[in-house]
Amino acid sequence: MMHQTVIEISNLAKEIELAKGNLLQVLADISFEVKAGEFISIVGPSGSGKTTLLYCISSLLPPTNGEVLINGKSPYQWNPTKLAKFRRKEIGFIFQDFQLIPSLSAYDNLVLPGTLNRRKVKKQAVEELAARLELHAELHQSIDALSGGEQQKVAIGRTILADPDILFLDEPTSALDTHSRKLVMALLQELVAQGKTVVMVTHDLELAAQSSRALVMKDGQMLRMVEAPSLETLVF
Repeated sequence: MMHQTVIEISNLAKEIELAKGNLLQVLADISFEVKAGEFISIVGPSGSGKTTLLYCISSLLPPTNGEVLINGKSPYQWNPTKLAKFRRKEIGFIFQDFQLIPSLSAYDNLVLPGTLNRRKVKKQAVEELAARLELHAELHQSIDALSGGEQQKVAIGRTILADPDILFLDEPTSALDTHSRKLVMALLQELVAQGKTVVMVTHDLELAAQSSRALVMKDGQMLRMVEAPSLETLVF
């Protein structure tokens, strides 16, 4: 069965202005496609442009040059209202800094995307996912009372409960121990088996080796795309 292309990146480049007239090229001439139901990892040394690339391909940061198409359309041509609706309903994002809302409890953070979409998330679904993630915190505690690892699990759970078709993950296991990383990876693999598409930036090559393909970056450029990656093929 042929899977449709859900993300298409053509000749993407990103420059950032450091000082007046002084430009830094962060990304240069990157092109690749992602099919529905694929699990793509983006790996490379620190400073190689991984997070910038993820932001550019996910509708959060306009590229300087090149084209980003998600389901055949460029999110950067939409007005703010349409773009906000797209981000809320069709994609999910897990940020490095979690971006949880401190004034809400862990439970309310978990169900927030559903609330915003006027779609009630069932209490049972929240509790089952918390159990799968082994989120041991009392869910009605404030976010500030949770450890970094527990906060990261809430951020992951929130995105999964929103049920987007495409998930963009920026170092989603950075605050987790080895056991918790395995739990998260098993969940992500299940989502992919259900037809979801996952694009993940990670420094954890063991995680990247479990994805369908891995994009290896260096100095803002795509070195290569690795099919069925392994620890041996992911050397930078």
